[in-house]
Amino acid sequence: MIKPTFLKAQMAKAAAGRTPPFLRRLTAGVVDRVATAHYGQAYAMKCLQTAHAVGEVLKRFGVGSQIWLGAFCAAEVFETSGFQGWGGFWGQDHHAWLYTANHELVDLSVAHMHRHPRASRKDGIPMPPVWWDDVSSWPPVLRYLPDSPAKIGFPDPRDAADLKMFMSLVMVELDRVLAEDEVDDVTFGPILSGLDAMDALTERGHPWLVRAIEFQDRGARFPLWIEQRHQELLAAWAGGYVAPSRLSQVDGLIGPAGA
Repeated sequence: MIKPTFLKAQMAKAAAGRTPPFLRRLTAGVVDRVATAHYGQAYAMKCLQTAHAVGEVLKRFGVGSQIWLGAFCAAEVFETSGFQGWGGFWGQDHHAWLYTANHELVDLSVAHMHRHPRASRKDGIPMPPVWWDDVSSWPPVLRYLPDSPAKIGFPDPRDAADLKMFMSLVMVELDRVLAEDEVDDVTFGPILSGLDAMDALTERGHPWLVRAIEFQDRGARFPLWIEQRHQELLAAWAGGYVAPSRLSQVDGLIGPAGA
């Protein structure tokens, strides 16, 4: 059993401005296990559902959050030699992730991007999931570009019923872990939490990072759409205004019923 006094101490650390490693492992591990069992190969397409689940688990520990939609781009590397390029979601496509009240970006489904139906090859090397501490600083092989806050809602009632079932399973698993496991049993990782973590994982030979660093050393530039949107956001932040949405014209995506 994970003692309530220990959890209270973890919650106090989170309230001080940074979600502690234990709560990150607990939250990510619970959501990831349930998503893997519930969604299987479709996990890669469940960014909104997994972000929502992470947010609901964190809420149990007093950490607020908000889901955002936007563009995502990362180095795409493969088991066999040959072409390496950029993978992700941009243009008329989009991705969803979570911003915590502690200014952290959380994205579990990105670790399954190599299994997405639109992946260019079948031998993609998975990147680690993300729980990033400083959203103002990103490496040159990874980019999140926010567009609009997301609202949970599905036009198809089957999707709404599925989300309800998924969340029920997540909370059952969370309660099980808290009741049956010890602190040392709560493991998850590796996680990309910042530039230092990336350097440490690279030194340990993480296959995605080793290939991604080679990609970086070649000076590969992001796709034009990503570079233009990045400059657009930088100009908005510098000017103190809200950048125009690139998703507002995608039917059914942004609005009261959008997600």
